[in-house]
Amino acid sequence: MATSATSAEGRLTGTPWAVRLGRSSTGRPALEVYDAETLVDVVVETPVAPETLRGARRGASPGGPCAIAWGRLPGGGALPEVLFAGWTRRYPADVFMVGGFCWLAVAHGRFTTVRVSHRGDSCGRLRIRGGLRS
Repeated sequence: MATSATSAEGRLTGTPWAVRLGRSSTGRPALEVYDAETLVDVVVETPVAPETLRGARRGASPGGPCAIAWGRLPGGGALPEVLFAGWTRRYPADVFMVGGFCWLAVAHGRFTTVRVSHRGDSCGRLRIRGGLRS
């Protein structure tokens, strides 16, 4: 199942998630991540200590289980590599840039962890949390 966002604001097709670009109280760009209409994270652009892997959740869509991960772009602005993993499968995800400072990755299937790397260096690993509809 393909996933796409027609703009920086809207539902990610085939998933329970949506994203919206906004601004922080200081005017910096911000990415809002929603799970079933509930705000679950706000990522604000910052040049100081960016968290390459910020969050991950799993959920259910009409097509079956799915997972999402997001974070800030690593130094240099290149997209990181994202690998979703479950008990018996690993899935390198398609990653797309949002707002010029963040990235999102979505995978369809049952996954328990996500790992992110950039140019061969590990940038983090998270256990994927259950979403509102998982």
